[in-house]
Amino acid sequence: MPCGPVCLSLIQGIPAGLVAAVATVIGAKIASHQTTVAAAKLKLDLFDKRYPIFLDTWKIMSEVVSKGTREKNYGLGTPFNNFMPQARFLFGEDIERYLSEAANKWIDLHTIESVSAEGGPRPADYPQKRTDLFRWFKEEADTGIKKRFDPYLDFEKWR
Repeated sequence: MPCGPVCLSLIQGIPAGLVAAVATVIGAKIASHQTTVAAAKLKLDLFDKRYPIFLDTWKIMSEVVSKGTREKNYGLGTPFNNFMPQARFLFGEDIERYLSEAANKWIDLHTIESVSAEGGPRPADYPQKRTDLFRWFKEEADTGIKKRFDPYLDFEKWR
């Protein structure tokens, strides 16, 4: 049975259809790759903004353990006040609460150290409270801070 003009037109359209299908597949793969690259870029950009907050927090915790709270003067605030607003938006409420807890403990320890340095009256629980606060800062400097920030800085467990 001979192929008529309609059949010939259909056969002639096959190469154009194949080219369009291949172009569509290639376009989809490029778009998928661009999405992956954009997600990786976002992770890197977030990491670049988050890591300094982690590092500053770790330095403060370590300084408290090695030098106490009176080595540097932070005015009326705590050293955490400088980056707490950023942390809320870059990490979330859990890190904001953690930094707020750290700031409160820093204030408590600073008060104890100030009273001690000025020779003021000491409450009965002064030695235990001072020991507990130093222990908390030491544990946080050693491992606690890393556990808290890990989900935000580890590319394998990204949040």
